[in-house]
This record gives sequence, structure tokens and C-alpha cells, in this order.
Amino acid sequence: MPCEHKFIEDLQLDYVNWKPKTLFIGTFNPSWLECPNNNADWFYGRTQRNDFWCILPRIHNEASLIAGNREIWIDFCRRNDIAITDILENLLDANQNDNDHREVICKFKDDKLVNFDVIINNIPKILEKHKSIKQICITRQHLPDFWKECFSDLFEYLNLNPQITLKYLRSPSRGARRGIVGNFCEFISNRWSEQEYSIRP
Repeated sequence: MPCEHKFIEDLQLDYVNWKPKTLFIGTFNPSWLECPNNNADWFYGRTQRNDFWCILPRIHNEASLIAGNREIWIDFCRRNDIAITDILENLLDANQNDNDHREVICKFKDDKLVNFDVIINNIPKILEKHKSIKQICITRQHLPDFWKECFSDLFEYLNLNPQITLKYLRSPSRGARRGIVGNFCEFISNRWSEQEYSIRP
């Protein structure tokens, strides 16, 4: 049985009733019930291993929302003209009865998703619908070939629409804390500022 995105109904920003200026694009969150550690309530919601909801509010001079939920996070996005989505919509040939598949998908090993037949979220369609978006942020500093291919339609769109800026930001995942001494949230929020993330694009 395929593994679709846990928040598939939000991937095309159907939750947005404001004019977003910044679009964050993550990777994937599985819907499988076979993934017992997937307690995410929304995008970047696996807060036991990801500091996104501490980092982003900090940059916007707000308190950490690491203990928040979908409603609180969407309200933050609304106040700050932000929208969030993921690049993958579905893993078509995933099989929850396959131990190797469960190992990769349930442990969120993004770099192993290259082995699946995937459906890509249509980001250009989002940008056509939401012309207010001026800044796109990918929370990966480097894109291996598989991910470059996933984002290829977006890159083509941006070539034709150079007024939209693209930022590659250091991962908010705590798995990327190698070499970091001190407060991870503070370090990454400072790094995003250095990488020219704009709170008012």
C-alpha cells in the first residue's frame, strides 16, 4: 500500500486564507499508522527531534512554539505571512509489510527515499495561486541528485520568475547538530539570519 503524506490535504496550502510572502518547503511526513513515533501534528511537528518551531519564532522575535499544535502554528504563519508545505506527496511503491521500507520511512531517513517511486508536490501550482510569495526557503543546505530532480519544476519556474528568491537554510533537525556547541535553536536561528532569511521579503 502506498504511503501518502500525513498532511496531504495541506500540501497545496488549502489552509491558507492570507497572502503569504514566504514559503517553507520540507520533505515528507508519512501517514502510516505503523510508524508509532510519528506524533507530528503538522509540518515540522516532530518536535522531539526537530527545532523548527523554536528557530522560526525566535527569528521573528516571538517565544518558542515547540510545544504548540497545528492551530497555534498556523496562527503564527498567518501573523507572519508564512506558508509551509513539503515536496513529496506520496511514496507509491512503499509497503508497510516490508521491514526495510518501515525502517526507512518510520525513522524519517530522507536520503533513503531515493529508492521509492514518488509523486512530487506541484510547487509551481502553489506559486501561481499565491502570487504574493516572494521568498522560498528549503530547509536543506545541499541537494543530492534525487532531491534536485524533485525540485526541478520549481527551479524552472524560478528561472522564469526571478523576482522570487530561493534560500537554502541549515536543517532544523537535531540530527544536524554535529559541531554545534551550546543552544541549538539559538545557533540555527542565527545561522538562518546569516543565510539571509528575510522576515519581510
